[in-house]
Amino acid sequence: MFEETKKGNLERECIEELCNKEEAREIFENDPETDYFYPKYLGCLGSFRAGLFTAARQSTDAYPDLRSCVTAIPDQCSPLPCNEDGYKSCKDGRATFTCICKPGWQGDKCEYDINECKDPANVNGGCSQICDNTPGSYRCSCKSGFLMLLNKKDCKDVDECSVMPDICGTAVCKNIPGDFECECAEGYKYNPVLKSCEDVDECSENMCAQLCVNYPGGYSCYCDGKKGFKLAQDHKSCEAVPVCLPLNLDKNYELLHLAEQFVGVVLYLKFRLPEITRFSAEFDFRTYDSAGVILYAESLDRSAWFLIALRDGKIEIQFKNEFTTKITTGGKVINDGQWNMVSVEELEHSISVKIAKEAVMNINKPESLFMPTNGFLETKVYFAGLPRKAENTLIRPINPRLDGCIRGWNLMDQGASGIKEIIQEKQNKHCLVTVEKGSYYPGSGVAQFSIDYSNISNAEDWQVNASLNIRPSAGTGVMFALVSGNTVPFALSLVDSASEKLQDILVSVENMVMFRIEAVSLCSSQQFHLELRVNRNNLELFTPLEKGVTSSENLKKQLAILDKAMKGTVTTYLGGLPDIPFSATPVNAFYNGCMEVNINGVQLDLDEAVSKHNDIRAHSCPSVLKNTEKS
Repeated sequence: MFEETKKGNLERECIEELCNKEEAREIFENDPETDYFYPKYLGCLGSFRAGLFTAARQSTDAYPDLRSCVTAIPDQCSPLPCNEDGYKSCKDGRATFTCICKPGWQGDKCEYDINECKDPANVNGGCSQICDNTPGSYRCSCKSGFLMLLNKKDCKDVDECSVMPDICGTAVCKNIPGDFECECAEGYKYNPVLKSCEDVDECSENMCAQLCVNYPGGYSCYCDGKKGFKLAQDHKSCEAVPVCLPLNLDKNYELLHLAEQFVGVVLYLKFRLPEITRFSAEFDFRTYDSAGVILYAESLDRSAWFLIALRDGKIEIQFKNEFTTKITTGGKVINDGQWNMVSVEELEHSISVKIAKEAVMNINKPESLFMPTNGFLETKVYFAGLPRKAENTLIRPINPRLDGCIRGWNLMDQGASGIKEIIQEKQNKHCLVTVEKGSYYPGSGVAQFSIDYSNISNAEDWQVNASLNIRPSAGTGVMFALVSGNTVPFALSLVDSASEKLQDILVSVENMVMFRIEAVSLCSSQQFHLELRVNRNNLELFTPLEKGVTSSENLKKQLAILDKAMKGTVTTYLGGLPDIPFSATPVNAFYNGCMEVNINGVQLDLDEAVSKHNDIRAHSCPSVLKNTEKS
């Protein structure tokens, strides 16, 4: 009885003897282990007991004898069911087993690697940059340009600029996280082959609307101011220079403009009249000019001539023939801008001069001014100027240029003599209906002067004291400039301000702005006064609003450039610049408006200019158009 109840012994029951399945259950005392054991037990018997279960023999070749074969059957860890790479140990159980995994592995058989890089409890595996998962483990690594610290998790940036000082050559090395950059100044780009900075030719990229000038490190855009363009606020495109103060430019073809030509006469007439005819001229005359030729008449052979001129605002008569030579100046001043009727009549023994039908001069003459030939009096009459070589024959020289107007003319008692028809279709010969005193620059040309700025007491020194009264009609243009070759060592200009309806006043040396007075209201009916004083050491600009003085190091450099130019030959220009490169100065547009200029105490008379554009009016300026005047 005791034998039957005692837990079965595998050695005694199933190896020394043969056991059936029920006897095996008594040994294991549970079905799972019994069900696992018994089929394998029968396999062992088939291999090691001749004649028994021959079908199962092939599966037990690994065991040397029956005892070994049977004893190994209950061990669930043999053969090893766990993943060899991932298991740490195998624990036998009742018809089962438990695989104990190494760190980094999971699964019933430790067959699954744990991806520590995706562990939400330990973000990125604790790596500061790169987490690389490996079977059963992981590894931290760094991006290019970083070094791993001793903790094997954190990375430190490598400062390539310190490690390799010459890595950028002549460029500037800038360390950035994980890398470095070779930097160049604005307008340059880095050449990695030559390890140097090269100028960027922005002009090749069509950056400018009109003219682009590339220079080391940058570029500048320019617009053709002489065609009425200025640089826009974006400093790339061009826009038309706007009119800021409209003027009354109405003309009348019945008014002959005497200043239409800077050189030569405005109009030439030839008369062939009966021999009894005497010289006479009657006309209405308006001018602010103080001197110039109104009318010149001569015989065909030039042996006799007669001159009506203006000197110091008064009528002057000069004449010469085979009998006498005379010059007389007199009467009231008539250069007041008002219309004055002037009549000159040859009488039998004298010449009568009347203003507003009032006699002002009576000049004796022994014989006729012009002698008839073959029964006719043939005379040539010139308006506003002298024919070639005539200037050398005058009794008293006079500048022939005259800015004035004539209307209602009657020459040699022949009425208008067809003059109206001659000038009707020629706009440049028409006079403005209303004018004021001043000089007018229409924005289409310049006046050139030759002025000596040297200091008499010191040959090495020079001085420019300029006083300008301006009334601009456009907010951009060159007012005063000194030109040397293709350079502009000094210029005083206007530019439209960024503020609407205001202007800036610029002083420049070559293409560098030395000084700027910003946001000034210049476009009004009132004249604006400017004073400029500049010498080799200093620059001062005075306006009614402020006094500007500059003394920077940059000023000294620019004044040195100006000083060098002033010791050479400079030409003075009013109203703009001659044909020189756009880039020679910040502003190249012609000045548009009225302006009077005094240089070193001398009031400049445009009639005395070396040359002057025909459209510039020396002594008359258009009135402001009504209802457009700015306050």
